[in-house]
Amino acid sequence: MVCFTDNQLTEIFRLTKPLALANRDRFLQILAAELGDRSDVGDGELYRIARGIIADHNLFQAPPAFVTGGTGRRRSA
Repeated sequence: MVCFTDNQLTEIFRLTKPLALANRDRFLQILAAELGDRSDVGDGELYRIARGIIADHNLFQAPPAFVTGGTGRRRSA
């Protein structure tokens, strides 16, 4: 069982913020399975594994492009 440092936990949760809520749990489950019975993981290695999981499992979907139709209010100078 891996014991994460505070910085590692912060980084894991930072990486989950842009994920859809349904994908956050899936990400954490895949990460746990990936790390298996390891007792230690370095910061860089953890980051690479986490980013790989997000990319390999298509857990991040970019938001749709914003439509710019010029409907905003103009500021007067």
